[in-house]
Amino acid sequence: MKLKYRGIFCLTLILLLGNWELSAQSYSFPLIRKEKIQIARDSYGVPHIFAPTDPEVAYGLAWAHAEDDFKTIQTLILTGKGKLGTYLGKKGAPVDYVFGLLQTKKLVEEQISSMDPKFIMLIKGYLLGLHAYANAHPKEVLNKHVFPITVEEYLSTTVFSVAVFCGVERTLPKLLNGSIATLPGFTGEGSNSFAIHSSKSESGENMLVINAHQPIEGATAFYEAHLQSEEGWNMLGGLFPGAPLIFHGTSTNLAWAHTVNFQDKIDVYQLRTDAKHPGMYWVDGDWLPLQKRKIKLKIKGLPFSISKWAYKSIYGPTVKGPIGAYFSMRLPSLMDAKALEQWYHMNRANNFGEFKKALEENHLAMFNILYADKDNHIFYVSNGKMPFRNPDKKFNWSSTLPGDTRASLWNSFKPFAALPQYLNPKSGYLFNTNHSPFLATADSENLNPADFDLNDGYELYHNNRSARAKELLDAEDKISYEELKKIKFDRQLPKKILYPYGYHAESLFQVDANQYPHIKTLVEKLQSWDHVAAPESQGALIYLMAYYYIPKIMEGRSDQKLSLAEAVKVYEHIQETLIKNFKRTDLSLGDVQRLVRGKEDWPQGGMPDVLAAVMSVEMEGGKRRMNSGDAYIQFVRFPKNGGLPLIESVNTFGASSQPNSPHFADQRPLYQAQTLKPMTLDKKTVLEQAKRIYNPE
Repeated sequence: MKLKYRGIFCLTLILLLGNWELSAQSYSFPLIRKEKIQIARDSYGVPHIFAPTDPEVAYGLAWAHAEDDFKTIQTLILTGKGKLGTYLGKKGAPVDYVFGLLQTKKLVEEQISSMDPKFIMLIKGYLLGLHAYANAHPKEVLNKHVFPITVEEYLSTTVFSVAVFCGVERTLPKLLNGSIATLPGFTGEGSNSFAIHSSKSESGENMLVINAHQPIEGATAFYEAHLQSEEGWNMLGGLFPGAPLIFHGTSTNLAWAHTVNFQDKIDVYQLRTDAKHPGMYWVDGDWLPLQKRKIKLKIKGLPFSISKWAYKSIYGPTVKGPIGAYFSMRLPSLMDAKALEQWYHMNRANNFGEFKKALEENHLAMFNILYADKDNHIFYVSNGKMPFRNPDKKFNWSSTLPGDTRASLWNSFKPFAALPQYLNPKSGYLFNTNHSPFLATADSENLNPADFDLNDGYELYHNNRSARAKELLDAEDKISYEELKKIKFDRQLPKKILYPYGYHAESLFQVDANQYPHIKTLVEKLQSWDHVAAPESQGALIYLMAYYYIPKIMEGRSDQKLSLAEAVKVYEHIQETLIKNFKRTDLSLGDVQRLVRGKEDWPQGGMPDVLAAVMSVEMEGGKRRMNSGDAYIQFVRFPKNGGLPLIESVNTFGASSQPNSPHFADQRPLYQAQTLKPMTLDKKTVLEQAKRIYNPE
């Protein structure tokens, strides 16, 4: 039965009767007038949401996104309840365990009373939209555990996701020696961004490139939406399933992009324990009790719950390793539940001063931020919630720390002003491709890493994307919009290839083909390769296959060179693999690397660490399926004479995850041709050109 209601009284009554309260502590709800919420779908199915208030816009977004990908949104809801295993079975159990271990809901409950009331109303509006969609489409609800969802459960998912981005997904398996699988769907891959000042721009326009490198499907795949309220909110950009606002994109006055950064966001402590003091750990001369509790995991297909122990010390969430040692993790992201609130304030900023004020809240524990606006500012900060760590050199903050002293325990954080940041460099450009914040612009203007705390662990290196981008950015006195597109869509490795494995593989290019006639053809193709990851390139395929195979034969050895014998072994492996799967070796990159959507697949260019990045996984039969890399892309220009920004964008596939939708893969041809579609923030234009305009039910 479809629920129809109007006004606070009726809405509250229906929620209570249906036992779908948003929170045990909630007593007020935003006014939702569904007839005033417009969802305008453009020719690519992208939703443009118009409503009088921010909560009503959030309600409309929830409805529109649920139409396109309700299943993925529900998996995020189940995550915030610790019940993903009830839907995904054993694959969801690791996520439920880690969620219980990190106790993000407890953190939210402690901090929610101090959150911005307008932000809380936005969240309530969004959740009301999800509940309404579920009521109207009960057959699409995954199971009985999804609804109702409280505000606290919803925000717990955000805190959990940020913690995973900050390193939990990589750290826990190491501590547990692989006894917990990596968390499916919660990974952050990379990203590029370029901010061009009007002084460097051929047209005199400030320009920004937003280029996420994320999984192209699943929980962290970007969804494009335009959100506009009569309260002044007007943004177009990308968000993850289940998000009530834009994570990065463009408003009427400004735009920003995120890229993943790798400063030290997580510390691991080994506790001092012994058999004489079970359940205790030693700190500064005292034995302290180790908090211990059971996490009950409900797994689909099992008639009973499985219990797993979780621990907590003064340092943070604690796990027991395979040989009995206890390790604690300490993350700034697990001490601050307000990251999503800060994103809301960033969404609502009207100028650089307001945007920077939002950043100074310092709730967001990671992500580089590159920024441009109509007022001729470009800005970059290697953002993070960085703790004040003890400078005593006996502590190696990049390694395991002693968990037997409070001297290694930190509780306070550096101000935003202490982070590496640039404003309007004379070079006229700023960029990041997940490389060092001290290599963000012209050499003469880069910050000096010696001026920052070594214990923060900032990146100090170039990667192939940054080295190639620097070649291209420095080659032009002025950069045109078309040249900026060419830079972003570039598929070429730099002149001097940098190796991402932690060791050097130049030997691949130093094998004497004449001495190894059995692999001569492959050697010659790689050595004559132009470093371009074009789909028709045979040399690119050989390099790609080497890229994925070399780590296996190096067996974890780092900072070493691939020997000549090992290089020959790489070529032999590639030849054997191609013969086994394809009966020939004269294949191109696109023959093997494919972009797959539903039952169709297409040749895909690109590879890891080129600007148009592509990461892939093995498919049956020897082919590789793109699973992440270049995802949501947006180009922004701020006209010299004012007016709304000029926006073009493309997403990997389309607005809908429904295979029967015309927008399931309608952007795929644009994406593969590296072309864009025009977008606008102008309501009048959107409504005039919309293919469908409707109200949520």
